[in-house]
Amino acid sequence: MSSQQRIRTWFRKGERVKYISHLDVLRYWERAIRRAGLPLAYSQGFTPHPKLFFASPLPLGFTAEREVMDVILDGRIDPAEFQARLAQQATDDLSLVGAREVPLGAPQPQAAMLWSDYRVIVPGLDPADARQRAESFLASDTLTWREERGERERTYDLRAATAWLTTRPIDGGTELAMRLQSDQHITARPEAILAALFPGFEPQSFVRTGIVLDDRSPARELWRRYGQYL
Repeated sequence: MSSQQRIRTWFRKGERVKYISHLDVLRYWERAIRRAGLPLAYSQGFTPHPKLFFASPLPLGFTAEREVMDVILDGRIDPAEFQARLAQQATDDLSLVGAREVPLGAPQPQAAMLWSDYRVIVPGLDPADARQRAESFLASDTLTWREERGERERTYDLRAATAWLTTRPIDGGTELAMRLQSDQHITARPEAILAALFPGFEPQSFVRTGIVLDDRSPARELWRRYGQYL
């Protein structure tokens, strides 16, 4: 039996650190885990790397409520103790909100990503107008969207990449909430929703509120299909 263990964690990224890079986040957690005295595993080779696996790098300027990070340990520990010890080394701006053990052979979070949930505050956007535009978008069959990133250009169906989109009146504007495709085929971004449906409006904030992973396993699929493990 392997002595290694895999802990899946969820963490928040606050306002004060929304402009630090993904590499800085990785280094932060590596140092926090080591300060907590936890047996973090490293890769073999000339330049060992910590075995930390993230669902997806968060864009600069975004905050987050439940980012996903898998931690491989060279020893076993109760997930509750892992979380408690690591919490003592973390800050309010980058802090754990959950931890549980997952199988060592489970797909890495990035490979298992399906959707990302976002909340966007848009000052000056009339709630009634926002609701009407959102409903019209959701009622449409397709919305071809083209975007450029550097020298790369891609075209995809933004409507198909949107599971849901809601609007809520807030003081001075509208809050948008959405679930967007974030798998190996398409990564839709909330900026595209803003540009396509609400051109001319500048967001006050972007928050990734959650990440949906494909947690299917052969045993779980049998249970869902037949109501029992076979």
